[in-house]
Amino acid sequence: MKSTRRLVLVSFASAYISWVLVSPTLARAQAIGNNAVYNSSGTCSPNCAASPAFIDASMLLPPNSTLGRDLCDAIYRLFSGFSGFPPYPSTGAVIDARGISGTTNLACTHGTPWTEGGNSVSAPSTILLPAGTIVISKTWNLPPSTHLIGVGSNIPSTGFTPGTTLVAPSGFSGSAMMSFCTTPCTGIGVENLTLNGQGQAIDGIDNSNAQDLTYVDHVGLYRIVGTGLSVSGNAKNSGPYTNITFDLGGASGSTSTHCASINGLISTRGVLAHSLRLKLVSITKTAAPLVAVSVKVEQRCAADSNICHPCFPISAPHLALSSQFS
Repeated sequence: MKSTRRLVLVSFASAYISWVLVSPTLARAQAIGNNAVYNSSGTCSPNCAASPAFIDASMLLPPNSTLGRDLCDAIYRLFSGFSGFPPYPSTGAVIDARGISGTTNLACTHGTPWTEGGNSVSAPSTILLPAGTIVISKTWNLPPSTHLIGVGSNIPSTGFTPGTTLVAPSGFSGSAMMSFCTTPCTGIGVENLTLNGQGQAIDGIDNSNAQDLTYVDHVGLYRIVGTGLSVSGNAKNSGPYTNITFDLGGASGSTSTHCASINGLISTRGVLAHSLRLKLVSITKTAAPLVAVSVKVEQRCAADSNICHPCFPISAPHLALSSQFS
C-alpha cells in the first residue's frame, strides 16, 4: 500500500514538473532569443522572466526561425526593433552568435549588422561571433561601444585551424574590411578573429575616429594588399593594438602594401605596444621629421618566418611598416 502511494506521488510530481516546463505561462514570459531567469521566490512559473542582457542570435535564423536572413541581417533587425524580435535594451546587451552555422547564414548579402540599404542603426553591444568563415560584402563600420569577439585568430599559414574568419569576396565594397565610427567616438574593441582580404587592395582595419577604450587584440590580417592596420586622424588615446599578425599568404604586394600605418596622432595608449608578428616581409621606416611623441614598435616573428628583422623605436608623425618586394 505504501509502495503504491509512493509511486502515485512520484508520478504526480513528474507530471507537475513536466507541465511547468511546457506551461503556456512560461512560454509567454520567454521572448525568442532571450534566456529565462528566475526573478522571484516560489515556483518558476510564473516567476521566470526573459533576460534582455543576453540574446541567443541563433534562435533568429534557420533552422530555428526565419526572422533573419543571415547573421548580419538578424543582428541589424534586432537592433532596429523588427517585429517578432526580442526588445533590444538601450543600454546594450551580449549578442551570442556562436551557435550560427551554415553557408547561407554566414554570408552577409544584405548589408552589415549596422547598415542595410540607406539605413543605419547604432546600439551598444558585445557580439560573440561564431567559428567558421563569415563572408562580408562591404565594410563593417563599427559604431561606438561595440565589441566584436571571435573564437580565434589563427591564419591558415600557421597550420592551426582558423577560428573566426571574416572574408572579403570578389567585388567587395569599401576601402577597408573594418572601420571605426564615422565621427569621433569611444569604446570599440575587436579581438580573436582573422580578416582575409583574399589578395585585394583593401585595408584590414582603419581607425580614424575611435579614441579612449578602443583596442585591437589577437587579430590576424591575412592576404591584405592595402594597409593591415591604419590608425590616424581623430584616433587619439586609442589602443593598445596588440598581438597582431600580418601575413600576405602568397598574395602579391606592392609599394603601397603596409603592415601598419600610424599617422598624425597626438597620442595613443600603446599602438602596437606588445607585438606585431610579420611573416615573409621586411620592415622599413619612412623618412619623417622627429616629434615629441614616441611610438614604440616591437616585432616578434612567428617561429616559421623566413625573414625576421629586429625591433626599433620610432618617433615620427607618420610611421609605416612596409612590405618590400623586388
